[in-house]
Amino acid sequence: MDKQNASMILQAAGLAPEFVAAGMEGFVFAIGDNRLAKVWLRQTEADVRLLATFYAQLRGQHLPFATPLMHDVFSTAQGYAVSLEERLAGVPLKSILERDPNNDGVRQRGMAATVSMVSALASVEDLPTAHELALMGESSPWKSHTSWGAVLGALVDRRARRYRTLLERNVANFASILNNVIAELNALQIPRTGVIHGDICPENILVDPDSMKPIGLLDFGFLTTAGDPCFDAVLATLFFDMYSPHAREARQELLDMLAQTSNPGPRINQLYPLYAAAYALAGSNAYSDNDQDGHFQWCVNLLNNRDSQP
Repeated sequence: MDKQNASMILQAAGLAPEFVAAGMEGFVFAIGDNRLAKVWLRQTEADVRLLATFYAQLRGQHLPFATPLMHDVFSTAQGYAVSLEERLAGVPLKSILERDPNNDGVRQRGMAATVSMVSALASVEDLPTAHELALMGESSPWKSHTSWGAVLGALVDRRARRYRTLLERNVANFASILNNVIAELNALQIPRTGVIHGDICPENILVDPDSMKPIGLLDFGFLTTAGDPCFDAVLATLFFDMYSPHAREARQELLDMLAQTSNPGPRINQLYPLYAAAYALAGSNAYSDNDQDGHFQWCVNLLNNRDSQP
């Protein structure tokens, strides 16, 4: 499937698509009247309908920024699920940061927008469908576990063992790290479960281009679940700046800023090493089945430098 085939599928459904973006989950097209159509690559219609229910429940929480909302879901003759969604206002924070990469003021406002969004989402109480959503394309561990730590531990164990050969080749003391992370997760106690986005990053944060106020959050789904909002906060610090020479400085600054909020608060400093390692183990092969892509190496670096991070 490529964007041309996806466009043809939508045209056959009577739509006039204009390509907007491509991601690991599908292709997104504008279809007029502030609407989008997404052709999903792997999710079934039932999967997407469950996500649509989650979106509706989340929209009902009246967050200070917009979240996605689906108006319709259907399957095409070729067997692909298609969702018709509201097009959210704003521009991706990433585009503003890239336009002026050496401007400290812009960078600071980008961090403030990230902290504001993470803190607001952390206030949302647990939502019923969040427990049912697939995690990284696999059945939710909430179906067989009752605590957040056990859920995350099961995901880490499942995926790290699947890619064990690659991780053992690249990560020093891999077996020890994996066993310790799973043991720490299984013993974890958290104050409450909330909603985890799983990928709060500059690509998915929509801001007002003039004020840089956060006004929308995209792309729930791949790692969206019920769990500890502190996990989302840690991921946000990791994803804000992944590859630049200033990445570690940005990570530390975001940790300091989030530690001053009511949620996650100081817990983020305590849980950062565990949650960063848990993501690196589970997410190492999120984008490929080999060890050649940049994300795999980024995860490996997190694990090999676990004691010195951020």
